[in-house]
Order: sequence, then structure tokens, then C-alpha cells
Amino acid sequence: MTPFSVFAPPFAFSHGFVSESVISSANCSLRAGIAIGRRTSNHAICHGEACERGGRQGLLAKPPTLPCLQNLRKEKSRNAARSRRGKENFEFFELAKMLPLPGAITSQLDKASVIRLTISYLHMRTFASQGDPPWSPLLEGDSNCSKVRRSSHSLATDMFEQHLGAHLLQSLDGCVFVVSQEGRFLYISETVSIYLGLSLVELTGSSVFDYIHPADHVEMAERLGIRPHLRAEAGCHTAPESASSSASTSSLAGTPEPAPSSPHSPADDPPDRGFFIRMKSTLTKRGLHVKSSGYKVIHVTGRIRCRPALVPGSTRSVRRPMGLVALAHTLPPSTLNEVRMESHMFVFRVNMDLQVTYCENRISEYMDLTPAEVVGHTCYHFIHVEDLENLRQSHEDLLRKGQVVTGYYRWLQRRGGYLWIQSTATVSINHKAPHERNVIWVNYVL
Repeated sequence: MTPFSVFAPPFAFSHGFVSESVISSANCSLRAGIAIGRRTSNHAICHGEACERGGRQGLLAKPPTLPCLQNLRKEKSRNAARSRRGKENFEFFELAKMLPLPGAITSQLDKASVIRLTISYLHMRTFASQGDPPWSPLLEGDSNCSKVRRSSHSLATDMFEQHLGAHLLQSLDGCVFVVSQEGRFLYISETVSIYLGLSLVELTGSSVFDYIHPADHVEMAERLGIRPHLRAEAGCHTAPESASSSASTSSLAGTPEPAPSSPHSPADDPPDRGFFIRMKSTLTKRGLHVKSSGYKVIHVTGRIRCRPALVPGSTRSVRRPMGLVALAHTLPPSTLNEVRMESHMFVFRVNMDLQVTYCENRISEYMDLTPAEVVGHTCYHFIHVEDLENLRQSHEDLLRKGQVVTGYYRWLQRRGGYLWIQSTATVSINHKAPHERNVIWVNYVL
């Protein structure tokens, strides 16, 4: 039987339908198919062997080159730095939200400002809790006290007490600040922008010596009680006085000398403070010429806050200063036409030696003196002897800083007795003749 008979149906032979040529062509096709199958299987076998050889060669391949490793390391380092910056920014954002400042301010702070304000806030809490008396109950609040307060006061009173601090700051003609023993602002009210044009974010945590006149550094250090060998670390630098210093020396030559005071240690100083400094100001006003460009005279009144401490090796307790709590308010404008004249007020014009060159007629309404009896005499001629030292100190501040508010002093009367007076003095410069200077002396009769 031919190979075709294997595949041909039986009825094909029985009926004679298949010819001999058909059988031959079928056999050729069958042989061709068998050959193609063999070649296909051989190709598959060869391909499998090649893949197996490629796998063995892949296991024995060389590692990547050095530039590839460097690129991988750089990418890994960039990803790590990006992740670290993201975590750091989140921590600073959370820290800024905890500061006792409005969200509009904290959202715009840089990292250095966040750290500076946070440190200042922590120092302020220590300043409040360790000082005498402590301020912690006022800061943290007492739940029992708040319950009693709510039960004994009306809702309107509670709302007022909640905003009492803001009401007090608005009523004060100045700003409140706290300076540490090292000379750094721990706190300053936001009203500083109204009177000096400075920002509380900028001032908080900064050195007070960066914002006051160099000639006032030593005085500020003395008021804070900073020891001389520590003043340079606090930012205090001794600056030479301007030409007004020589003028003040010559102007004070004929004034009465103060009585010598007994030596005492800084710890024995009274805690109350009252002095004048020149602070930086960004506020300008047309036609207003100040003595020091960019500075404004500030009257500082406050108190040194102390904490109790034990003397080593003894049971005796001493009070150590922690810093200054003070109110700073600016002096009236230097031009006379901007001073509001009220009752119980009259004006002098004096030279740099405090010799009266002009006196208002209103002085006769409060004293038994006439303008003719006052003009030509120095103010020291009418001052009570016990107030001469304070007035001399005010005279010095006036000549060095350009403005001053005197303390309360007694003005002697012709028929005996005296009147209590407080004065505001401002150095006025003649713009046509700058070398000619006089003082506008505004007196308030108490």
C-alpha cells in the first residue's frame, strides 16, 4: 500500500476515484511536510540551546560601569534630600502654628525667624514664671478661678476681661516691652509699629542695642544692670558722642553741681527705671527735622523684675535681676505749632543754657510772676534747691538727645511758696541759621 493509502479514505480505492498522479503528488506533499516539521523542531531546539547559553552568559555578565553607579547614587541622594526637606518644612510649619501670633504672620515666617521667636517665647515663659511675683497663673489660667469668675460676673464683663490686654495697649500712648538681662527683646507689643514703624516680629529676640543710638548703649546697659565686662557680648559698644556732647559740657558749665552721691552696688539700686533713649524709627513726616536722622527720642518708664535666689553656702536670700518690664512712649512733636495748648500750660523759649529769652503772658495766671521778671534769668534761678540735680540731669539729656520730659519739680514764687511743674523741652533749630539753636520749653502746672 502506498503511503497515501494510510490517509486516503477506503471508498476512494473501492470506487476508483483516485488516480496514480494524485497519489504521487500527495506523497510529495507528505514528504515536504515531514521535512518542514523536522526543520522547525531543529530550529526550536537550537533556539532553546541559545537561550540557555544566553542565560548562562547573563549570570556571568560584568557589573554596570562607574557612571551608572554614580547616577543611581545621585538620584538616591536627591530623593533622600527631598524627603528630608519635606519633613523639616512640616516640623517648622507645626512649630510656627504654636507661636502666640496671628496665622497671617506665622504663615510668612522663614525658618530663622521661627527659631528666634520660639526661643524668645520660651525665655519669656521662664521670665514670667520665675520672677517675683510669678505671672504663671495669669498666663496659663486657673480653671477654678475661671469658674468663679464666670459665675460672679456677667457675660459682657467676661468678654471685656478676655480682651483686656488689647484694650490696655490701645489706651496707652506707647508700646510695652520686656528686655532680658542679656539685652534682648523677649516681648514687645504690636503697637510699636504705630510709634516707630518697626515690626514686632523683627524686634522679638533681637538685641536692644541694634535699635538704639550708639551713644545711648552705655546708658542702656547701666539701666539693665549689665556688668561692664559682659557688655560687649550683649552688643553694647561705646560710641563717641557727637558734637552736641561738647556743647552740653559748655552749656552745663555754669549750672549748679549736684551733690556727690554715696557709692553703692548695682544690687542696691531701686527697681524703678525712668530714662530717655533714641530708638530707630522708620516713620517720617514732612517738615519735621529731628536731631538724629532715623532716630526718635523715647521716654522709658518701667521696673526691673527680679527673682529670689539663695546665696551659695548660706540660707540668706537675695534678689537677682532678670530684666526690664517697661512702657515706651514717644515725646510730642518738635515743632511748636503741633503742640496742643490746653489749660494750665504756658511756654518758654530758652537758650542752650536754659536762660529764658521769651515767656508767655499766661504765666501770670498761675504764678505771681510777670514775663518781664522771668526773661533774662535761667530756669535754675527759680527751681527749688532739692530739685536742681534732677533738672540738671534733664538738661544733659536734652543737650545730648534733643528732647526730654522733666520730672516733677518745684517752681519758686516771688512771695514765697512754690508750684509743682513738669516740663517738656525740645531743641529747635533755625533752618535759616543752623548754628542758632534754642529750646521750646512747655510747662504743665499741676
